[in-house]
Amino acid sequence: MVTRRDLLKKLGALAGLAGAAALGDRQIARAASDRTLPARQTPPKGQVGIEWLGHGSFRFTSCNGKTILLDPWISTNPKCPTRYRDKGVFNQVALVLWTHGHVDHFMLPDAKTLVAEYKPQIVAPWELSFFIKAEIPEADCKTFALGNKGATTDFDGIKITMVEAFHSAGAQLTGFVGTNHFVGEAVGYIIEFENGLRVYHSGDTALMGDMKTIIGDYYQPDIAILPIGGVFTMGPQDAAYACKLIRPKVVIPEHYGTFPVLVSSSEDFKRQLDKYAVDVKMHPLVPGEPKLF
Repeated sequence: MVTRRDLLKKLGALAGLAGAAALGDRQIARAASDRTLPARQTPPKGQVGIEWLGHGSFRFTSCNGKTILLDPWISTNPKCPTRYRDKGVFNQVALVLWTHGHVDHFMLPDAKTLVAEYKPQIVAPWELSFFIKAEIPEADCKTFALGNKGATTDFDGIKITMVEAFHSAGAQLTGFVGTNHFVGEAVGYIIEFENGLRVYHSGDTALMGDMKTIIGDYYQPDIAILPIGGVFTMGPQDAAYACKLIRPKVVIPEHYGTFPVLVSSSEDFKRQLDKYAVDVKMHPLVPGEPKLF
């Protein structure tokens, strides 16, 4: 038999334990909510291949050997090594990322060839994804997995985030002349590889405030890939100031030297980096020569 007093004591003790547990849960939840920024840690050893294909086009090879193409402009890109026009040269392509529809980044004949040969998963801004699907019905567009700015999707251990870019984004189907099609807004990407290495590819963009608050403070990339050519995008001075805002460990210049009007050079960029972001190491690439990071 249990007296009323003993029963109340036991119930009180149980209530106290439950309250302590709830308090602990609240403290844990509060601590988790306080972690508003992702931890920027030195990535563990593991190498990511980054290869410039000329202009704004890149090939990434992940730690586990997956190939990611970003803005693959192949067939008429004057800076793309000609070997990449051979059938099957990439062996396999897991993902293709497009930042916007301009013909020096997205060319429909190149897109059709890549889809036919490699059947990759395709990530692009919402309207461009639907444009691709309409023109290439067999394309595996991941519109309902990652289709707009701010979203992140884990593609088998590689996290892709679509972020802002300040640029126009119309599409011409085959070249620099012809009808312009509205295909949504321009974007950039944060790519976090299996080893934690974070790469920010800005896409075509002007200097913008997001580079400080969103890209630099929040995503904290290890490597930034930025246009320096001017005319259509940031020039060397703007790109150097962008590095001051973003604070990457390494910057890779791109989108320069492709056309006669793009007269800026990596040397011009380095001089500006020495003024604005001396701690950021510039690592210029040669088209067709991959480097490990």
